[in-house]
Amino acid sequence: MSGGRAEGPRRATETPRRVRVTSPRRQARTRAPSRPPTDEIDEQTGLGEVYVDYLLRAQRRLSVSVLAGVVLVVGTLPLLFLLVPTVRDLRVGPIRLPWIILGGLIYLFAFAVARAYVRTAERLERDFAEFLHGRDGAVTGQ
Repeated sequence: MSGGRAEGPRRATETPRRVRVTSPRRQARTRAPSRPPTDEIDEQTGLGEVYVDYLLRAQRRLSVSVLAGVVLVVGTLPLLFLLVPTVRDLRVGPIRLPWIILGGLIYLFAFAVARAYVRTAERLERDFAEFLHGRDGAVTGQ
């Protein structure tokens, strides 16, 4: 073989020769070793601030969206009772529907929203920690 091209037909029993490929740029500059993101955060460098700002922005976005959803749902209930008198006058057994909603269902709603918020906030923090450990090459047993 010369120049990487086969010369003539090859027999089935012959194995191809191995060719070593090298770079002509042996004297090329190597990159400086990268610093782990945890060091960037601990030393409060500019890049560390970017990492922390990313986490804080994600948490703030989550908080604002949950707050907006709760305000929307809870804030529309008085309007519903005011604008739709049939809902205000409905009864479930001896109890009127607004009392059932405001005295019980609203707490189930708040519990469900709080649980979803905590799970999502923990997922954001876990993803951030995995990003940091994945970047600095650390292997965690978790």
